[in-house]
Amino acid sequence: MAGAGRYAELAAAVRSFKAELIRPSQLERFIESGSLTEVIGLLTKGQVAYVEGDGPNNVEIFLTRKVYDLARRLAAYAPHDSRSLIKLFSAWYELECVKVIIRSIADQIQPEEAARHIVPAGKFTEERCKELIEGRNLSRVVEMIDDEAFRAFLAPRLTSEKSGAGAVFAVDQYYYTRLWNASNLPDPLDAQSARSLIGERIDHLNVLLAFRTRLIGLDSRSTLDLMIPVNYALGHSLNELAESTNTPSLIRVLEKTPYAKAFLGPGLLDENPASIELALNRSHAATCLDAFAGSPFSVGLALALLFLKTYELRDLFSIINGKANNAPMERVLSSLILRGP
Repeated sequence: MAGAGRYAELAAAVRSFKAELIRPSQLERFIESGSLTEVIGLLTKGQVAYVEGDGPNNVEIFLTRKVYDLARRLAAYAPHDSRSLIKLFSAWYELECVKVIIRSIADQIQPEEAARHIVPAGKFTEERCKELIEGRNLSRVVEMIDDEAFRAFLAPRLTSEKSGAGAVFAVDQYYYTRLWNASNLPDPLDAQSARSLIGERIDHLNVLLAFRTRLIGLDSRSTLDLMIPVNYALGHSLNELAESTNTPSLIRVLEKTPYAKAFLGPGLLDENPASIELALNRSHAATCLDAFAGSPFSVGLALALLFLKTYELRDLFSIINGKANNAPMERVLSSLILRGP
């Protein structure tokens, strides 16, 4: 009963916001809609003006801001000891801006092109992001980060030979380590519900990192250095993934892990990291949905909702960009996370 009392407000808020999640049938309806203008009208309820030929960035900003605000609203309903954990979800959208800015500067992408890939959040407004990219000063980007420990963690990685790639990986490494540490809550039910979701997500990211570092030719030592230092359910397979020298050996290791179930079915496991990422994302989304079958009086339900909203955003962006670029809608449909295989 103590948990019910502490989480009554948050549980009610989560239940209300979960009802607003877009259903697979709605995603298909968006895809079948005749035009991008119609889809944007449905998604924004007319709050974003769109003229045929415009880029989709304003729509992405609008949708992301809603999820950013949702994380902050849920944190306000949470008990004090789990509030900072939920707040970290809104921090993620700011760090995504940091990643794009660093990558744009390191790869010398023109500011106009880089701006099309940035979705401003929090203190990283559209104007500030543009200013940082135009300044071409990675140290200035670090100075803009409020988290002093993160600044100290990131700064040395901007001076290495592969500063762009290393710093982008470092953002994930720092953020998810902090998220994992924040899930060590005093209430055992809270800790268990949070760690089951966060731990699975971290394992998935480490699997994907092993595949991606093989593609860019990093050795096992460098791969281990870039991995998030959390091993939730991979066991010895974590080191085996880092030490694998090619993609077929990575797949053999992956098939021995608890996450092999994500690839059951014909054609679901191939050597394409994008296909592997999609299968893992779908598996984690299913875990998040399963969380709602348990007790509503824990922090896990809020985290499950926020993870699902992140996947929902990715699906909506896929649909919007697919329509903007006249991509085959069958291909867009097959790429959606929340629609399932």
